[in-house]
Amino acid sequence: MEQGNASFYSRRSFVKGVALAGSGIAALGALSACAPKATSDAGQDAGSATVGAGSAEGVSWTSEADVVVVGFGGAGSAAAIEAAEAGASVVLLELNSQGGGSTAANGGYIMMGGTDLQKKFGIEDSTENFYAYLSAAAGENADDDAIRLVCESAPDLYRWLVEHGMDFESGICDENRNLSADKGGISLMYSGNERARDFAAVAAPAPRGHCPQPGSTGQDMFAALKGAVEAAGVEVMYETPGASLLTDGGGRVVGIAAKGPKGDVFVKAKKGVVLTCGGFVDNEAMLNANYPFLNKRGPRLTTAGSENGSGILMGLALDAATRGMGCFQIGYTIVTFSEPLARGILVDGTGRRIVAEDEYNSFLGRAIIMAPTSSCYLIVDDATRAEGGGKLGDPLVSSSDLGEIAAKTGIDPDVLQRTVAFYNESAALGSDREFGKKQQFLKALDEGTLHVFAAGSEQCYTASCGGLAIDLDAHVLGNDGEIIPGLYAAGRNAGTIYGWYMGSGSSMLDVLVFGRIAGRNAAAEASTE
Repeated sequence: MEQGNASFYSRRSFVKGVALAGSGIAALGALSACAPKATSDAGQDAGSATVGAGSAEGVSWTSEADVVVVGFGGAGSAAAIEAAEAGASVVLLELNSQGGGSTAANGGYIMMGGTDLQKKFGIEDSTENFYAYLSAAAGENADDDAIRLVCESAPDLYRWLVEHGMDFESGICDENRNLSADKGGISLMYSGNERARDFAAVAAPAPRGHCPQPGSTGQDMFAALKGAVEAAGVEVMYETPGASLLTDGGGRVVGIAAKGPKGDVFVKAKKGVVLTCGGFVDNEAMLNANYPFLNKRGPRLTTAGSENGSGILMGLALDAATRGMGCFQIGYTIVTFSEPLARGILVDGTGRRIVAEDEYNSFLGRAIIMAPTSSCYLIVDDATRAEGGGKLGDPLVSSSDLGEIAAKTGIDPDVLQRTVAFYNESAALGSDREFGKKQQFLKALDEGTLHVFAAGSEQCYTASCGGLAIDLDAHVLGNDGEIIPGLYAAGRNAGTIYGWYMGSGSSMLDVLVFGRIAGRNAAAEASTE
């Protein structure tokens, strides 16, 4: 059963064990009699490897720990650190030859409000103000309780990150730039849609993108987490992806089967298993089954290349519920490429402007995906293209004649003329009367050649946001609404805070908060021995 956001595929079409594309997980011989194979149409073309669930009866354990964490990214690191520091022995399984996952490859932001770093730089913010922004940006389909929890956890999370080796204070605060690609040395900046007109009306804007030093990157972020994992004495098993959750006769998860470099591995979990395997954007079958829009999909926002849905599929094999599987981050990049590009206008195929061009990527993407036409266009002038348009490639058309532009793109010429005229009047007035774009980006399109770039759904990136349904204690929930004993989840294989994607670093906030919760609670379980 899908909880929260509407599901866009039949839950029962993913029977226990669905194939993974390129995951490196082979069917485990010892479990061939108890781990069902994929039979759904959605999984048949995804490769021969399977994940699933099986009975622990008769299994010869090759390793054991109090807590087993599956996936060595941000959520897995947080879970492992918390469990180990609570006194539990911890084994951490990782698909790749090194850890990091999508955390190491992310843009380097952790969105937090009410932190010591903000106070240091004189930024007025609070967890309540942060919640006002995040809940408004997430939309009505989001889990409000989960959003409130991550917002209230942010100040403590910041201190915990500092205690575990992340350096924020050596950088500077830059309140002018938003989502800059060149942000080395900046510790605090805007990373979401806080200054957009609609959101500034409900929450006082504040920079909340916390970037670890020295490079303000995901690599800096993971380096600190990895160091803390190692210092906590966690055993990491690389190139050992989890394949099948193992349960006792009462349905409790008591271990996991995995495929190691030298063969099958069976790890006993005396207290619990935490799934932190990432999302499913690299699993073409799952992506196709859940993507809710009719528009053609653009490139996948994949970071480590291992977002194969394995954690979700292992949970589904135990009849776990899901949440938000049809929730995707759809993003189009303007400001992140180059701020000058926001001086242009983004229009749909009829020639009407659809959004303030300086908004955050996912809100540009939402405007594009919800536009009445599948084709949309970014129009900039000569000066803007010269200053920031090189990353967009070659334009579809370049002309000083709006009529010629309309003819070559199929846009209604009269509508385009009116759109540009009204926008130019707004620029002259110094106020974007349609969408509230900031004045610094208001520039009339009335001189020289105009250049038109494709900006439709196929130019938007895609990332998954849904996953296993969990409660606020990170327990995985079954389709009956009850906790699946011994099983926790965090990170992008769990469906938590999203209705819509609220800004860069919101995922890392979610990943780290629920990773910590999962690790603490798993460690607090009574041992099965």
